Amino acid sequence: MIPVIILLLMLAIQAGLYFHASSIAGAAAAEGAAAASVARIPSEVAARRGQRAAENLVIEAGGQSTSAAIVAVNTETIAITVEALVPRIIPFFPSSVRRAVIEPRERFSTEASR
Repeated sequence: MIPVIILLLMLAIQAGLYFHASSIAGAAAAEGAAAASVARIPSEVAARRGQRAAENLVIEAGGQSTSAAIVAVNTETIAITVEALVPRIIPFFPSSVRRAVIEPRERFSTEASR
């Protein structure tokens, strides 16, 4: 009976760790997309800004990323993918979680062009 209770407790802890890493990855992707979507900056600068913002949020939240954030920029949208490591205490759970965010780029328009 005791081993079953311990296993259930470990499953609950592992699920919490997974959802925490998922939350960190999602928030980092959203932060990076928001930072990169600023109007009037070149695509290369937007990509670097978004990647840096996403990676900083992962670090600040206490997570670990598996690699650098993947950023795709075009004239209309910004897409950022962040993959965070999941601490494992049970072997069959996934070791990482990936979240992606697509956000439109801001556009500046004058009053006359509306």
